[in-house]
Amino acid sequence: MKDTFLEEIQSCDLHRLADLSENASDSDVKAVVSRGVASNLEDFAILISPAALKYIEQMARISAGITRRYFGRTMRIFAPLYVSNQCVNNCVYCGFAVRNKIERRTLSLQEVAREVDAVHSLGFRNILLVASENPKLVSSGYMEDVVRIAARKMPSVSIEIAPSSVEDYSKYVAAGCEGLTVFQETYDPEVYPTLHPSGPKSVYEWRLATPERGAKAGMRKLGLGPLLGVNRWRYEMIAVALHAKFLTHKAWRSQISISLPRMRPAEGGYVCKPGNIPSDSELVLSVCALRMFLSRLAIVVSTRESRALRDGLMGLGVTQMSAFSSTMPGGYADRKESGEQFRIDDSRSPSEFAEALKAKGLDPVWKDFDSALI
Repeated sequence: MKDTFLEEIQSCDLHRLADLSENASDSDVKAVVSRGVASNLEDFAILISPAALKYIEQMARISAGITRRYFGRTMRIFAPLYVSNQCVNNCVYCGFAVRNKIERRTLSLQEVAREVDAVHSLGFRNILLVASENPKLVSSGYMEDVVRIAARKMPSVSIEIAPSSVEDYSKYVAAGCEGLTVFQETYDPEVYPTLHPSGPKSVYEWRLATPERGAKAGMRKLGLGPLLGVNRWRYEMIAVALHAKFLTHKAWRSQISISLPRMRPAEGGYVCKPGNIPSDSELVLSVCALRMFLSRLAIVVSTRESRALRDGLMGLGVTQMSAFSSTMPGGYADRKESGEQFRIDDSRSPSEFAEALKAKGLDPVWKDFDSALI
């Protein structure tokens, strides 16, 4: 294994593996499924192949069994809280892109406190603070203050913000942050610049190394993910599986999670190429394959997805889900849609979602960490 993930991904022929996945045979899939585990990246690629759809029920049973063994019958619930949509990037797929004419807002610290109170009153104790990429939010100390406000009420605080330095991440950890999420969007270095034509997000290598900097700063949780739809989805799934595998060895003190967001309608009207977005069945297949590849991996599915799909995934391999999400600043205390990053699909209230989990024989987990533990 290489010293950095940049070196690791450069040494791996992901296009070859994606081609292997798209052309795997029935006998290839049967051999891996019969073992009940994906021992390497080639096995994983085979398990997300078109031929593997025939074995999806068998893979689901295997995945469910592995999940119960390592996570029990639990589902960790969290809420994303957007504090700013004032962005300097011009990503072609994003509703927050600087070119889009949407309502722009950065919450004041008083408004942040009000939003945290609103999320807390809904029952959440695990919050993900989300901000668009604007250097001023970091250089001014704003995000550090936001983390501190959230940590006063929330036992578990994570951030999804512009990739930062180890020094800045260390400040967030000291303020009460335990988790870092960063989406690479696409791992393909040739596709990446076509999606990010301007702004600090256009630097592929800096973004790719973000989880490693977070680990050095002491983040207990590291969240990864591609944006499914902007490139060949099998390529991206194989790449993020490689990334998670790398971090389980290099950042072993941290829990590693993978999110699998599919493109949703957003301001700007970006249209995915046919075949770049996995179908519902292919997304289920991917969850099962990830579980068979990395047994202790946390797998996240958000409210981007439909109620029916999320209910179907319960118990199969997913271990974390968001509920009643808002993707705009100020969306909990004053719930509306103007200025959202993308449109959610599952709008059930937290209590309704918790009841759906219980109906599946799962225990909703609102709190599983407190700073007093460390």
